[in-house]
Amino acid sequence: CCCCCCCCCCASGANMADELAQTLQQILGTDNEVRKVAEKRYSDARAQNPGPTVAALFQVLSEPQRPDGVREQAAVLLRQCMGKLREDGSTWSKLGEQAHGECKAKLLQLIEGETVPKVRRLVAAVVQGLGNQLIDIEQNARPTNIDIWPEMMPTLMRIIMDGSKDAGLRADALWTVKEMLTCMWQVMVANGQQTLMVLKTCLGDVAVGVRCSAAGLFCEMIDNLDAKAERDAFTPLIQDFCLALEAVASSGSQEQINSVLQAMEGTNNSVEFFKDRVASDLMPRLSTIATSPAQSDTRRLALEVLISFAEAKPKTMAKVPGYVELILDVCVRFLMELDDDLDNWGDQDDDEAEDEEQYTAGKEVVDRLCRCMNKAEQFPKVLDKLKPVLATFLQSQDWKQAVAGITIISQIAEYVDEEVMVVQMVNGVQAFLKAAHPRIRHAAWVALEQLSEDHDEYVTSDTVAPQLLPLFLAGLDDTHSRVVARCMEAFQVYGQEVERELLEPFLQPMMEKLGVKLQSGKTAVQQQTITYIAVLAGQVEDSFAVYYAALMPILKQIIQAVLQKPEERTLLGKAFECVSLLAKAVGTAGFRADAEIIMQAMVQAVQMPNQSSNDPVKEYMMQASTRICWTMKADFLPFVPHILPGILEKFQLAPKELNDQTRKNLDGGEGDELNMTLIQGTDGEVKVLVMSTSEMEDLQNAIGCVHTFVEELGKLYVPFVAQTAQALLPVFDFSMAEHIRDLAFETWGELCKVAREGGQPDVLTQLVQEFLKRVVPKLEEATGNGIDLEALKTQADGISACLKAAGPGILTAQQLQHIGELCLNAMDVSTKREEVEAQKKKDDDEGADDDDDETDEAAFQIACCEVIGALMRHHQDIFVATFLPRCMPIVQQLVQPSMPESKRKIAIFFACDMLQHLETRITAQWPQFLPQVIADIVNPSTDIRQPACYAVALAAKNPAFAQFAMETSQTLMKVVTDARARAKKKSERPAQAAADNALSAIAEILLHHQPTVAALEAQLWSVWLQALPCQEDEEEGKKNHGVLLQMVQAEKREIVGEGGANLPQVFSILVDVYKSDMATEETSKGIGQLVLKVGEARLEQLAQQLKEKQKKKLLRIHREAQQAS
Repeated sequence: CCCCCCCCCCASGANMADELAQTLQQILGTDNEVRKVAEKRYSDARAQNPGPTVAALFQVLSEPQRPDGVREQAAVLLRQCMGKLREDGSTWSKLGEQAHGECKAKLLQLIEGETVPKVRRLVAAVVQGLGNQLIDIEQNARPTNIDIWPEMMPTLMRIIMDGSKDAGLRADALWTVKEMLTCMWQVMVANGQQTLMVLKTCLGDVAVGVRCSAAGLFCEMIDNLDAKAERDAFTPLIQDFCLALEAVASSGSQEQINSVLQAMEGTNNSVEFFKDRVASDLMPRLSTIATSPAQSDTRRLALEVLISFAEAKPKTMAKVPGYVELILDVCVRFLMELDDDLDNWGDQDDDEAEDEEQYTAGKEVVDRLCRCMNKAEQFPKVLDKLKPVLATFLQSQDWKQAVAGITIISQIAEYVDEEVMVVQMVNGVQAFLKAAHPRIRHAAWVALEQLSEDHDEYVTSDTVAPQLLPLFLAGLDDTHSRVVARCMEAFQVYGQEVERELLEPFLQPMMEKLGVKLQSGKTAVQQQTITYIAVLAGQVEDSFAVYYAALMPILKQIIQAVLQKPEERTLLGKAFECVSLLAKAVGTAGFRADAEIIMQAMVQAVQMPNQSSNDPVKEYMMQASTRICWTMKADFLPFVPHILPGILEKFQLAPKELNDQTRKNLDGGEGDELNMTLIQGTDGEVKVLVMSTSEMEDLQNAIGCVHTFVEELGKLYVPFVAQTAQALLPVFDFSMAEHIRDLAFETWGELCKVAREGGQPDVLTQLVQEFLKRVVPKLEEATGNGIDLEALKTQADGISACLKAAGPGILTAQQLQHIGELCLNAMDVSTKREEVEAQKKKDDDEGADDDDDETDEAAFQIACCEVIGALMRHHQDIFVATFLPRCMPIVQQLVQPSMPESKRKIAIFFACDMLQHLETRITAQWPQFLPQVIADIVNPSTDIRQPACYAVALAAKNPAFAQFAMETSQTLMKVVTDARARAKKKSERPAQAAADNALSAIAEILLHHQPTVAALEAQLWSVWLQALPCQEDEEEGKKNHGVLLQMVQAEKREIVGEGGANLPQVFSILVDVYKSDMATEETSKGIGQLVLKVGEARLEQLAQQLKEKQKKKLLRIHREAQQAS
C-alpha cells in the first residue's frame, strides 16, 4: 500500500480513499442536510478509525486526478488530524510511533511532488503546523539539525536551492521554513553560512515568488534573533533584501508585496537591525509604495511598516534623518483622500458610515506617531514638522486641505503642552464651526470634542465657554443633519466639563430646540436628543428640576413605546439614562412617585428574550441603576432584591478557550470585537482564551453597579453580602483584563467594610480569610521569569484594599509576618529581574526605548509596599513588635541618594505609611530616614518631591518635628512659590501636585508648631493663601481647603486680613472649590453656613470683586444653604 498508517490491503485502502473523496465532495456541496450527514460520517471515521482515515486523506492528496477542491479539503482535514498533538485522545496520539514517521515522510513527499499551487500551499501548512508542535529547542541551544524530524530541513533546503525545481514549489518551501522559525531559528543560526547563502541566493532569484518568500523568511529570521551579534551576521544581506522588495513591488502582484510588507512590520529586533539603513534603503522604497498608484491596502501596509518602526523604537527612529517628515507627508496625503460625493456622505450616520480607509489610516497613524514620540519625549519634533502644514491647510480654500488640517489638530491635541498652541488650535477650530462646507464644520466639531477631552480647563474657561456655547446652540439648527449629530455628540463631552454657572444661561434656549427634536419621531434624532438632555441634567443638577414635570411623561411614553421593540434597544437604554439623571436633578422626593414604574421597566427590559450579546440596554440599565441608587440612598433598598440577581448573573461571564466550537460560535456572531489572551495551563500547554468586548463590558458594568450599591447603601446591604461574595469569587480568576479583576477586589473590600459597619464580625472574618486564602498564595508565584506582572500587581492591590476595609484585629501576628515576608521577597525577586534585564539591554546596546518592563516591575514593587502599609494601618502594635525590625534596614538602605529613583520612591512610600499609621511609635527611628526625606522636598524629580512633601506633612503632626520645623518651612515655601510661578502646561501638573502636598506640610507646621515658626508665621500663611486653591492633588485640596474654612471661621487674622481685607480672595477660593472634587461634603456644607453667617449686605460687597461666574455660584451657594438650614 502506498499510504502510511494503513493496516488493510491496498484495495481496501483505495476503496476507503474513494469513499472519503465522496464524503469530502458532499461536505463541499450546497445541500445542508447532505453536508451535515457527511460531516458526521467523517467525524465518526476519524474518531473510530484514525489510522485508516489519515491514510485515506494521504491517498486522496496523492492522486492528482481527483478534483482540486476535494484534495484541498483533504489537506485541511489532514492538518486538523495533525493538530493538538499533546492532548489526550488526539488523532496524532492514536497513530503510534511508526505511523508518525510515515506521516512525516509522506508529507515531505507530497510537498515536493504536488504541482497544483493551492494544494501544495495547504500541504505546506500541514508541514509547518506539525513542525511547530513537534519541535522544542532550548533557547540557548544551537543544534545543526532537528532531532525529532531530521529529514525535514535537508529536504526543504534541497528543494529551495534546486534552481530546476518549479519556482512556486521553492517559494512554498521557503514559506514553510519561515512559518517554523519561531521554534527552530537556533538551527538556522547553527548553520549560519548555509543560511546566509540560501537567503542571498533566493533574494536575488529570477522568480519574484521566490524573492518574496525569501524576503519574508529574512524578516522573520531577524525578528527571532535577540542577540545583536547573531543579527549582525545578516547585515550584508540588507541590500539584497531591499532589491528584492523593490522587485516584488514592481511585479504587480498585490498578494506578494502585501505579504512582504506584513513581514516587515517593525519589532525591537528588526528596528535595531535596520536602523543605520532605514534612511538610505528602506524609506525611499516604502515612500514609493505608499505614494504610488498601487492598491489602497498595499499603500496602507507601507505606512504601517513606517509607523511600526516608530512604535517599536521611538527614540531610535526620531534620530533617523527625514523619518518624521516622511511619515507625516504620507499621512497628509492619506488624509486628503476624501469622497467628493457630498450627498452620499450626508446620507450616512457617523456610526454606520462607509469607512474612508485612507483617511482613517492617515488619521490613526498621526495619533500613533504622536503617542509613541510623546512617550519618548520627542513629540516637539513632530509638532515642529506639523506647524507649517497646519499654517497652510488652515488658511486653504480647498475643503479637503481644511479637513486634513482640522483632523491633524484632533489627533495632536492630547499631546500639545504649550497653552499658546492650545489657544491657537481652539481659535482655529472655532472659526471653522461656521464654515460653508459641511465636511469642514463636521471635522471642526470632531476636533472641538477632542479638545474638550484633552484641554477641558481651557475650552470650558470663563473666557472661552461664552464664545463656544452660542455656537453649540446654533449648531442644533445646522442645515446638514450629519453636522447636527456631530455637534450634539461633541456636546456630550464638552457639556460634562463646563461649569453650570456658565451653562445655565443657555439652558432654556437649548431645551426649546431639544424639545422639538425629542418629539420628532425619528429614532436617531431622539437618541441624540435624550443624550444631550442627559448631559444638561447631569451638569446643572437641581436647576434642571423645572423640566422634570414636562420631560418625565415623554420619557415614560418613549420607554413604553419601544420596550418590546428589539430594533429600538439603544433608544430605550438612552431613555433610562436620561431618567436617572432627571432623578438626580430632583432628588429622592421628586423621583419617588416614578421610581417603581421605571425600575420595573428596567427589569422587564433586561429580561427580554433573544437579545444580542451586545444589547445596549444592559449597560444603560446598570448605569441608570447606579445613578438612581446614588440619588435615593436608603430608599433604593426595596428595589435591590429585584434587580440584583440579574446583575450578579453577569459575574459568570468568562473567557472561553478557542477551539472548534468557539470558532463556530464566533463565526456566527454579530461583528462584536474580540479580545484574546494566552495562558499556560497546569499541563504546561499554552491555551488561547477569547471573550467578546461586549461581554467584558457587561461584566465590568455589573461589578461597577454592585460596587455602587454596596458603597451607597453601606450597612443596609448586609442581607446581600453572602450572595454577592459568592457571585464575585469566579471573577478572582478573570485573566482577560486586570482592571475588571481589580474592581472585583475593590468590591470585596467594600463588602468587608459593610460587614464591619453592620456588626457582623463572623461574616467579616470569613470574607477576609476567604480572600487571603485565594489571593495571598499568588504572591508566592512572583519568584520566576515569565510571570504576569500586571496580574500580580492587581492581586497585591486587592490584598491592600481588603485589609484596609476590614479594620483592626483581623490578622494574627503570624499572618501579618507571613504576608509581609511574601511582599518583601516578591519585591526582592522583582528587583533581581530588573537587574538581569538591565544587564541584558546593556550587553545588547539596545535598551533605550524599552522601559515598559521596568515600569511594570516598579508598579508591582509599589503595590507590595502598599500591602505592607495596609498591615500597619490597623495592626500597629503587632507590626512594630514583629515586623518593623525587618522593614527598617530596607527603608534606610533604599532612601539613600545613591539608590535609583524607583527604589528611593519606594523608601519614601514606606516612610509615609510608617509616619501615618505608626505615628509616635516610629519616632525613635526617624534619624534613619526622615532627614533624607526632608532633603528630598526639593528633589528635581517630582516622583520623589511629591511623596517627600506628603511625608513631611505627616511627620509635622508629631511634636518631635519641632526641631525640623523652621528650616523645613522655609524650604517648603520655596517649593510652593517656584511651582506656582511656572507656566501653565500639562507637563507641569506633577510639579503643581507636589506643591499641593507642600501646602499641606506648611499648614501642618503652622497648626502644630506655631511657637517654633512664630517669626515666619505671617509669611507662611501668606504664601499658603496665595497658592490656593490646590490645583492637582484632590486629597490635598480637601485638606487645605478644609483648613482654610476653619481659619476663616476662627477669623484668623493672617487669613482674613486686617479688617477683612483678604475676604474677597478667600471667598473666591471657597466659591471655586464648593461642591467640587477639591472639597469634602463637610467643607462644602461649611462654606454654605459661612455664606449665611456673613449676611447679604456683606456678601454684596464681596461679590463686587468676584468674576461673573463666581457671583452666580455664590448666589447658588446662598440659596442651597438657605434650603438646607
